[in-house]
Amino acid sequence: MKKLTPFFILLVLLLLNTPAHGKVLKSDTTWSGEVTVDQDVIVSKGATLTILPGTVIRVVPSESTKTEPEYLSPLTEITVRGTLKVDGTESSTITFLNGGENKSVWAGIIIDGGTLNAKHTVIRDAETGVDLIRGAVHLKHALLTNNRYGFISQGSDTASLLEAVKVQHNDYGIFLLNGAKLENRDSIISQNRKRDIYTASAKEYMPGLNDYTYKDRGVEQTRVYGDDVILGPAVWQGRIEVNGIVRVPDNSRLIILPGTVVEFRKTDANNDGIGDNGLLIQGNFIAKGTQGNPIIFRSAEKQAGTADWDSINIINSDKAQNLIEYCQIENAYRGLHFHFSNVAIAESVLKNNERGIQFQESIVDIRGTHFYRNRSVLWARDSEIIFNDNTIAYNHSGINLFRNTLTFKNNLIINNEREGLRVREGIPILEGNVLDGNRYGLMIVDTVYGSFRKNVISHNLESGVALRGADNLDFSGNVVQANGLNGIVIQDSGAFIRGNLISDNGERGIGILSFHGTIHGNNILKNGMYNLGIDGPADVSAQNNWWGDGDIRSTIYDKENDPDKGRAEYMPFLQKPVILTWPVRNIYTDAIWHGDIGIDKTINVISGTQLAILPGARVLFSEDSGLNIRGRITAIGEKNKGISFTSLKGEAWDEVLLDHADGSEFTNCLFENATWALHVHFTRLNVNGCTFIKNYGGMRFRSGPVEITHSSFRENDIGLRSTAGSALIKGNSITANRIGIFVREQGSLSIRENNIFANSEYNMRLGDFNEEDVDARYNWWGNASPAEKIFDAATEPGIGIVHYEPFAEKPFMTESPEKVTAETGGAEGK
Repeated sequence: MKKLTPFFILLVLLLLNTPAHGKVLKSDTTWSGEVTVDQDVIVSKGATLTILPGTVIRVVPSESTKTEPEYLSPLTEITVRGTLKVDGTESSTITFLNGGENKSVWAGIIIDGGTLNAKHTVIRDAETGVDLIRGAVHLKHALLTNNRYGFISQGSDTASLLEAVKVQHNDYGIFLLNGAKLENRDSIISQNRKRDIYTASAKEYMPGLNDYTYKDRGVEQTRVYGDDVILGPAVWQGRIEVNGIVRVPDNSRLIILPGTVVEFRKTDANNDGIGDNGLLIQGNFIAKGTQGNPIIFRSAEKQAGTADWDSINIINSDKAQNLIEYCQIENAYRGLHFHFSNVAIAESVLKNNERGIQFQESIVDIRGTHFYRNRSVLWARDSEIIFNDNTIAYNHSGINLFRNTLTFKNNLIINNEREGLRVREGIPILEGNVLDGNRYGLMIVDTVYGSFRKNVISHNLESGVALRGADNLDFSGNVVQANGLNGIVIQDSGAFIRGNLISDNGERGIGILSFHGTIHGNNILKNGMYNLGIDGPADVSAQNNWWGDGDIRSTIYDKENDPDKGRAEYMPFLQKPVILTWPVRNIYTDAIWHGDIGIDKTINVISGTQLAILPGARVLFSEDSGLNIRGRITAIGEKNKGISFTSLKGEAWDEVLLDHADGSEFTNCLFENATWALHVHFTRLNVNGCTFIKNYGGMRFRSGPVEITHSSFRENDIGLRSTAGSALIKGNSITANRIGIFVREQGSLSIRENNIFANSEYNMRLGDFNEEDVDARYNWWGNASPAEKIFDAATEPGIGIVHYEPFAEKPFMTESPEKVTAETGGAEGK
C-alpha cells in the first residue's frame, strides 16, 4: 500500500469536489442598490443575506444542465438555507425581477431549511415567487405577481405567515401541498389566471416503504484508512473506517465482502457543508453483499447527516463491469458517482443522500434498488441506462436525465416532492412503470423520439404528463388518471396518443397549447373541467375516441368557447370504449376502471389500495388470468348499467380472490366463465344483486363476515361453497347448478328466504368432514320434497344435519338481476 503524494491529493480534490456553478454565501452579506444575479446564489446555513431598502435585484434567466446536487432547479435560483432578510419600506420597496433580455423566467426564491423575512417587497417574473420546501417564511406588505406560481409550500414541517400580501396576476396564486399550512392575515389572493389557491396531498401507501433499510450485524472495526492508494487486488471485510480519500488505481481491484460496514469520517476542508472523504475507483470495484449480509456505506459521525462524506467515485473504469449488489449507501453527497465507466447496481438501498447516483458517459444497469429520503435520486447525461424494477419513494426530487439512451421498465416512482421522472433529449423507452403521488409525474423535454407504453401515471399533485418541445413520441396503452390538475399537458410537441385511459383528472384530461400529431382510439372521460382543452390557435385531430356518456361537446374547450383557440376535430367519435389491457401486474395505488378493461395476467391489488370499478365497465379476462385483492375492491353497478366480469374470448379465466380485503362490495355485477368467480378469505364483503352464471364455482368463502343478497347463482358446477364461513345468505336464487350450496365445514351461516331449487345433484350438500348441523329454514326448495336433494346425515351417517323445516311453500321474490347479462354486454349480450 502506498500513500498518496500531495500532487495526487490535490488532483483528487479537484476532481471530486469541484466548485459549484454559482455563488455560495458562507458569511453575512448585504445587498443594496442595483444587483445583478447572473448565477445561482445559495445562502448557506448560519449565514444571513440582508437586502437594504430600494434595492433592485435583476436575475438573469438561464436553463442550464448544472449537475451539483445542492441546486434545486435548472433555472437561476436564490436558495436560502440560512436567513434572507428583505428590509423594504413603504416608500422604498425592494424588487426581484427578470434581468434578462427575453421573457424567460428565473427559478425564484427557494427556502430549503432556512428563513425568509421580507417586507415591502415585489417578487415577479419567476417560475415560483417563493418556494418553501423546508423552513419558515414571513411576508409582510409584499406583492407576488407575474410569476407562474406565486407561492408554494410543501409539507407539514413548514411555517408560513402572509400579512397584507397581494398574490395577483400569476398563473397560479398559492399552492399548499402535502399538509402545508398557511397563516393568512389580511392578504389578497385573487385575479390569478388559472387558480388562486390549490391544496393537494399525496396518499401514503404501503407502510414502511419510506423506511426500507438493511441492518448491519454489529461487526468490530478492523481497519482505518486515510489518504491511501490500494495497489493490486485487495479485500475488505469487517468494519472499515475511511478518514481520507482511498484510491484504487487502474489495474487494481477492491473487493468488499458480505456483511462489511464502511464508515466515513466527516472532513470539510472548505467549510461548504460537504464532506471530502470517499473512494476513488479507477480500477475495478466489486461490492457484492447478500440479502442476509448486506454491505453498508455510511457516515461515521454520531449525528449523521446528508453529505457527511463525498461519494463512491468510479472514474474511467470500463474494462470490466463494476458491481454493487445488496449494498446500502447513506449520508453521502453523491452516493455513487461515475464517469466513463461500466457499472451494475442490484438489490441495493440508497437513502438520506444529497443525491443517490450521478453519472455521465457511462454504461449503467440499475435493478431492484430502493431510493428514498434523498434530496435527489439520480442525475445522468450522455449514457446508456437500463433502469428496471426499482422503487423511488419519498425523495425531494426524482430522476433527471439528459441526452441518454434509456430503457426504463417496471419501476415504482411514488410520493416524491417534485418530479418523478424528467427526460430531456435522448431516446427513452418506458414501459410498465407506476408514477403516483409526485408533484409532477413524467416530464419530457426536447426529446425527438420516445416510446411510452403501458404505464400508470396517477394521483400526481399537479400534472401527470408534460410534453414540451418533443416530437415523434409513441404514447399508447397508458393509464393517466386522477392527477390533481391535468392529465397530459402538451406544448410545442408531436405525438401519437392512442389506446390510453385518460380519466378523473382534476381539470383537464389533455390540455394543449400547441400540438402536431393525433389523439385517436383513447378512452377520455370524467375529467373535472374538460376532457380536452385547447389553449392555442391550432386545430387538433382527436377523432375516434370514446368520451364516455353524456354531451361530448360540453367536455371540450376549443374554438366554440373562444374564437382565438383552435378547433377540436373530435367527430366521428366511438360509441363504445376501446379495450385497455391493464398495464401493470401490481396495483400499488388507488385505481378507477371505466369502460372495457382487459386482464392478461393475474393483477394484484396491494394492501391499503382501493380499486373502484364504475357502472357499465366490463372486466375482460384472458385464459387463466384473474384478480388478487388484498386491498379493497368496490364494483357498484346500477340496475340498468351493471358491471361484467367475463372472458375476453370465451375461455375460462381464474378468479377474483379477496384475502383480508375488508370493506369490499359487489353490486349489480355479472360473473361468468370463471373457475371460481369470487374466492373470499377473511374479508368483510357485501354481494348484492349479482349474477353468477356458467362458472365452475360461483362463490366460495372462508371466515367473513359475508352478506350475499338478492343474487342469482345458476348454471355453475357449484353455486356457493362455504368453509368455516360466517355469512348471511338471503333473498337469492340458486338453481340449475350441479350443487347449489356446498357447506364443506360449518361456520356461522344464516341461510334464509332463498329459492334453492332444481340443482341437478344437490340443492345443498354437507362436506364429508362436517359434523355440525346447518340451519337452512325458511327457504323455498322447489315443488319436490326438500330432503330429496339434500346431502347430510340422512345420506352419510356421521356428518351434520341440514335443518330445512319449516320451509316456504312458494318462491320468494328475489329480484334476481339476471337481465344484467345482456345490459352490460356479457357473453349473452355480445
